[in-house]
Amino acid sequence: MPISPESRYFLTTDQLKVHYLFRKHANSQHCCLLLHGFTNDAHIFDRLAEKLSQHCSVIALDFRGHGNSDWDPKANYQHEFLMSDVHTLLKQFDFHWHIIGHSLGARVALLAQHQYDLTLQSLTIIDTGPEVSAVGVRKIRQDAERMPKSFETIDAYQHHLSNIYLLSEPDLIHHMAKHGLKKDGEELIPKTDPAFTKALWKQDSHQGDNNDLNAPKHHDLWESLDSVDCPSLILRGQASAILSQHTATAMQARLKNVQLQTIPNAGHALMLDNPESFEHALLHFIYPHLKS
Repeated sequence: MPISPESRYFLTTDQLKVHYLFRKHANSQHCCLLLHGFTNDAHIFDRLAEKLSQHCSVIALDFRGHGNSDWDPKANYQHEFLMSDVHTLLKQFDFHWHIIGHSLGARVALLAQHQYDLTLQSLTIIDTGPEVSAVGVRKIRQDAERMPKSFETIDAYQHHLSNIYLLSEPDLIHHMAKHGLKKDGEELIPKTDPAFTKALWKQDSHQGDNNDLNAPKHHDLWESLDSVDCPSLILRGQASAILSQHTATAMQARLKNVQLQTIPNAGHALMLDNPESFEHALLHFIYPHLKS
């Protein structure tokens, strides 16, 4: 039977309340930590989490400034703060950890496992890498900067999202929209803090490539890849505007025990564009590692 998620919070080292969805499996010491991408939240993984929860515990995190987590009044949204939050959460449990990260979440996972010497049972990297497409990154930034400050209805927000996630299934866009707004007085506003964009990118540049990101640097991510010693999976969207086949192949060559799969009919948001193929590939990889 699928396990319903429990909404929980923990305090970060700088006293922010960070939210996560917890599905506790009574008979497994394994736990999958799901880390979403920029402007998304824990609910983007609901379908996957429900299936994983039949075999292990599952935690889906809302990064600070996203979802139901606090917005940081100091706008400390750089990678080192996200890494620290992940580490703080991991220390609260005694699990055998599997991390599944999409985009920003995967980059944070890579850097955290290297910085804190995390012991992982597996690592899944979804459509990102040390080198990313300037065109794709620029679009992500522009989409965030052009996001309206408020919406009259959830349907209006869904319509806006459908113009960003062009390949995604309508019911999954609706699910994202339903969980992506919060009340602010009489208005409905997106749950992602607009200050997050300013923290990620240098303010004097609009090229949108790796050099415009405040952090991390290319070599930091390559070095983090070199330190991964657990089984790993790289998933790339066939039509990805972020992760090229060239970079994915180079990542595969650097990792010690890795599978690389391309998901057909999918762009950057694999879990929304082709959820069946995405889930099949990921679950086929991770299930054997949940049995020990």
